[in-house]
Amino acid sequence: MVQEIPIKPKKRWEVVFEENGRWRCGIYVPEYSSRNEVKYLEKHNAPELFLLVKGKIVLLLSEDGKNVVEKPMEEGKIYIVTEWHNAYRPSGCEGIALVIERTDIETEYVEIKVH
Repeated sequence: MVQEIPIKPKKRWEVVFEENGRWRCGIYVPEYSSRNEVKYLEKHNAPELFLLVKGKIVLLLSEDGKNVVEKPMEEGKIYIVTEWHNAYRPSGCEGIALVIERTDIETEYVEIKVH
């Protein structure tokens, strides 16, 4: 049997499927509309998969939690993120991503300087 899940974001992060405590997928809509609004990065103890579903999203990535690189997501590409990260939707435009992660994920946070 096939389960169909419509992609209708209602908030920043919404888990739409979970498989017996092993992995989950969710719909992610970044709440920020510019790099300057982002005050922190997060990092997990396991990789996350990001796939741009619609619109525009820019990933903020950092290996050391200090030097941040902007990576505009492209449709048709999968992004496996293992470093410090966050994201924004340029000028608040539409931007929806599918995220797949483990359910036992742990998260650390680090503040970043606003430009």
